[in-house]
Amino acid sequence: MQHSVPSRFYTDEAHFDFDKKNIFYKTWQFVGHVSQVANVGDYFTTNIADESILIAKGEDGVIRAFFNVCPHRAHAVATGAGNRKLFVCHYHAWSYRLSGDLVRAPHAEDVEGFCKADIKLREVRLETMLGLLFVNLDDTASSLAETYPGLEEGIVSTREGIETMKVVFEREIEHNCNWKVSVENLNECYHCASVHATSITQLYATDSYTVDLYGPYLRHFIARAKDRDLHGDLHSWFIWPNNVVEVFPIHGAVSLRRVVPTGPNKTRYHYSWWVPEGLSDEATAAVIAEGTEYCNTVCVEDAAVVKSVQKGLESMGFDNGPLVVSTETGQQSENAIAHFQTLYASAIREAGGAL
Repeated sequence: MQHSVPSRFYTDEAHFDFDKKNIFYKTWQFVGHVSQVANVGDYFTTNIADESILIAKGEDGVIRAFFNVCPHRAHAVATGAGNRKLFVCHYHAWSYRLSGDLVRAPHAEDVEGFCKADIKLREVRLETMLGLLFVNLDDTASSLAETYPGLEEGIVSTREGIETMKVVFEREIEHNCNWKVSVENLNECYHCASVHATSITQLYATDSYTVDLYGPYLRHFIARAKDRDLHGDLHSWFIWPNNVVEVFPIHGAVSLRRVVPTGPNKTRYHYSWWVPEGLSDEATAAVIAEGTEYCNTVCVEDAAVVKSVQKGLESMGFDNGPLVVSTETGQQSENAIAHFQTLYASAIREAGGAL
């Protein structure tokens, strides 16, 4: 019988620091969509745990990612999102091209040995899959395709055209728990009948739920209860360690999700809903309504559950518990949780740690 990871890995500051340095700073992190940087000069900023990242489209049409920090005195060079010809640090007005090269450093030309060509924003690895932007802070990591073999093809088999979709709805929800509690909750439907009795179970045939384990990613399936011929079924791809691409069964929509750790017991859960180009206003409104209803019901229900779980993990009365791992990967199993925790344990061992 497999037991869950000991509770200290969900509660201790030291383990949270470990997760940031050895997981989030060494894995491919979903940060956005190509539509956010459609034009030259378009940019946006985001965070990978404590690291601020800047994504921008250069004059050469290349989308690049940088650490959002000026090489001079460490001030941020951008905030929010928008369009710029140059990134100008507001501390001392050092200016950088969209390629990251230094353009101007006031009065620095008088400094002996100063060479403008040697100074640039530090670039971060960025790769694109189906129009989705991923960054990796580890320069030595394998490529996106090598890390997740077959993932792109699998998603395309259930939904084409994600590259040209547009966002129509976004919501960010605070989870009062460790990021792993959020991830584990989204990777099983064992709780659906009890927690989501008036929400998910009304939309989907939960007895059809299955999950396939593909190493660093998982594929969840659940059949829509009604209008399957019109809308199809739900296919959800969990991408280690904290990203989800969910092919949603309504008007060809896709839901992108990102679990963002902000503390040992604090997590931001970001949802965005995307629709195909040319979708009618009426159908788009239906997708927005579905997303809104989902966040007002399922998300609220999940937020309450993970908060309670975190409190239990912090109790003297709990260390770890048995997982329901069976030969069937259906609704009444925690096989995906066991798989996720195996991936987590491997990351710990690879970094020289131990459970």
